[in-house]
Amino acid sequence: MALQGPFAASQTESTISSSLLGRRRMLGLGLAAAAASLVPATSWASQGPAGDRALSFYNTHTDEKLSATYVRGSKLDKGALTDINHILRDFRTGDVFPIDLKLLDLLTELHRKTGSKQPFQIISGYRSPKTNSILSAESSGVAKRSMHLDGKAIDIRLSDVPLRELHATAVSLKLGGVGMYTGSNFVHVDTGRVRYW
Repeated sequence: MALQGPFAASQTESTISSSLLGRRRMLGLGLAAAAASLVPATSWASQGPAGDRALSFYNTHTDEKLSATYVRGSKLDKGALTDINHILRDFRTGDVFPIDLKLLDLLTELHRKTGSKQPFQIISGYRSPKTNSILSAESSGVAKRSMHLDGKAIDIRLSDVPLRELHATAVSLKLGGVGMYTGSNFVHVDTGRVRYW
């Protein structure tokens, strides 16, 4: 049977060119693999064979639980994103805000790297301006222009990963800001510039 498409050849040409064609394909595959190795490691590495990305959460303030696959193959699942935005809402005011996809990917990679089997415990997700203003007045540890206001930060813990290990793993990703709050038992991660505290 003759080849079809860009590598199509006549029956007589196929025997002569098959070894050349094989070498070209191997060279192409080698170049593709080399190019892929130059791409910096990001949270996209956490995707499964079909490219699915999923997260599980437990909201420590509302007692809500959620497991959601927010990417299926190469497509965003809008229903799952709506559910994630809801569970990560400002629990004090009820305000819901779109959570940064880079933050979700960061969490997906963080979960994979730690090997955790437990959901992320949410201490603080999105914060409304009203809530952030109150918290920053009460504590010097809360930034007046917090990334929580933009849906780009979350305070978390994992019940099966020690806090220091969670912090160290987040730092190793180099995907944004990472802070450890041992007194309150949580790690802050965000998608801002790379910095640690």
